[in-house]
Amino acid sequence: MKAVQATQAPNRARAAGLDAARFVLIVLVVAGHLIEQLPHAPHLAVLYRFIYLFHMPAFVFLSGMVASDELDRWRARRLLFGIGGVYLLHQTLARALEAWLSGKAFAYQPELPYWALWYLMSLVWWRLSLPLLATLRQPLLWAIGLALLAGVWPAAGYGWSLSRTLAFLPFFVAGHLWARGQGMRLPSISWPVAAMMLGVLLVVAWLTRGFHLQWYYNGAGYATLWPDPWHGFAWRAVYLAVAGLGVAAVLALCARTEGRWVVLGQYSMAAYLLHMYLVKYAAYAGWFKPLGILPVGLRFAVLLVLSAAIAACFCLVGRRVPWLFDLDWLYRWLGRQSEGGQVPTGGWRQHAPAGTGPADPVPRGGT
Repeated sequence: MKAVQATQAPNRARAAGLDAARFVLIVLVVAGHLIEQLPHAPHLAVLYRFIYLFHMPAFVFLSGMVASDELDRWRARRLLFGIGGVYLLHQTLARALEAWLSGKAFAYQPELPYWALWYLMSLVWWRLSLPLLATLRQPLLWAIGLALLAGVWPAAGYGWSLSRTLAFLPFFVAGHLWARGQGMRLPSISWPVAAMMLGVLLVVAWLTRGFHLQWYYNGAGYATLWPDPWHGFAWRAVYLAVAGLGVAAVLALCARTEGRWVVLGQYSMAAYLLHMYLVKYAAYAGWFKPLGILPVGLRFAVLLVLSAAIAACFCLVGRRVPWLFDLDWLYRWLGRQSEGGQVPTGGWRQHAPAGTGPADPVPRGGT
């Protein structure tokens, strides 16, 4: 019994580190999207670039950690209903909100992900490509090569999230390889070194404050940013290196985080999706105007507190209504209709293959 408890304790610690990372990163996602709605201020502009140098690469890394390089029937079901179906549902809802706020006609356009929904579409591509990449001798080098070449491929643009899928692919593959060798343990770096690494990112954010934001988004080809492709190759390589540094640093710091609040990270999918609707409606209703008149220092503090509060509230919503963010219930309902009610009604976790975890776009509990 003591041996079992000794084994379970490190597992709980590793799970807490993952949950902490998910929640910290979703707070940064919300903060970045709030900053977009505020009047320009040099300090906030640098903070915005700093966040975008590592927060989405870190999310992609976590998704890679919990992704399997096998795609059997159960995992295909999770991909279809846990990711693809959620994308289609919220693409409909978000486009409907956009049409209502703007007064324009509804345009579904599934090939053009609405705002932050690009991540769900990219996750589908990453999961589909991982079994193939895993058969190669050096999958990470192949992923880096594809990320660099994506900038000169005319078809790799915002449509179908191809540009971002390829540009962030190295972080997904790196996360998968890390988990294969280290399990669910996050990187271990002393906090002074991790803080210095993030300091390097802050300097990079300041030095690149005049760059087009697409350099941070990776949503377009090199031709929109640089006079020739060689500049594009070089600067994307810089981005990959700097972002990799940031991923290691922020995850190492999150691994040291403790507290009851870290459990909220299990429901970060809900916050990732729901905050889109709030931010868009708040911008339409003018709710951000009071923030714009605050002094920069106070605006920064209010921004962080507000981001954490929004993320926490929506994570709690996800805990109460999980069916909005995971459509596995639809699979079970369809099964009951076709098989006379003989399909088990337990959650998807009950029927998961041993030793596997979900691969949610914003990982819930082990995507």
